[in-house]
Amino acid sequence: MIVAIVALAAINISFKAIGPAVLGDRLFPAPVQTAVDAMPAALLAGLLVIDLLGQYWQAFDWTLLPGLGLAVALRISGRPHLVCIVAAVAGTSALRVVT
Repeated sequence: MIVAIVALAAINISFKAIGPAVLGDRLFPAPVQTAVDAMPAALLAGLLVIDLLGQYWQAFDWTLLPGLGLAVALRISGRPHLVCIVAAVAGTSALRVVT
């Protein structure tokens, strides 16, 4: 597991270093930039769905829903990302302790 994490970190760092070296100051075309800007949100949505539904989509974990709702509500109200994440983790943890 540690080897995989270190390998992924090295690949990530190399991609981040190679990108500016190859592209320089050139900008992406508008359609490519739109796709690149949408990738983080799509990846986060995929991770949330997999985490919520479990392996093979058979282990629905309902305790994540209130925490996710809390994070969304706080973010819509203008709270910083870190506050939303900490509140969601605390809310989910408290709900799991109670149940």
